[in-house]
Amino acid sequence: MGRRIHFVVDPQGWCCMGLIIFVWLYNTIFIPKVILFPHYEEGHISVVAIFCYYFCSLFCIASLLRASVADPGKLPENPKIPITEREYWELCNKCNMMRPKRSHHCSRCGHCVRRMDHHCPWINNCVGEDNHWLFLQLCFYTQILSSYTLILDFCHYYYFLPLKKGNWVRIGFLYEV
Repeated sequence: MGRRIHFVVDPQGWCCMGLIIFVWLYNTIFIPKVILFPHYEEGHISVVAIFCYYFCSLFCIASLLRASVADPGKLPENPKIPITEREYWELCNKCNMMRPKRSHHCSRCGHCVRRMDHHCPWINNCVGEDNHWLFLQLCFYTQILSSYTLILDFCHYYYFLPLKKGNWVRIGFLYEV
């Protein structure tokens, strides 16, 4: 299980990663500015809610970056196959390399990956033996951040007291016809 950095040259994957980072930046700036900070200033929420939001956001982007650059389990060029395990290896039809039977060839990356699950365009990397737990960690933190944002939005519209001051005059001016 190596910890090599792995980059995939795939423009579609780069677009997906760019979209995810844009959405993350938008939510990291917009949600606190519209919901968290005004309600904190008026005393509706504590500073703990703001710190929790930023910690969830930080964990989410850190797990995204870790999953996208981690080696998924790429097989080496000349693997050393133990004599006792040769019956569990087969020849790949696409790259003509010996690989374990549970390995698959990724047409997007161009190499075989041990225990490949799928090629994920959102992390621009294969999900394989060495980075599967990082992908699951990304899914977990994304779910936590999405749920927390949804709860904050719900509380903003249905639970918190209406804001007395804020940027509502400027926002209303921008959307007047």
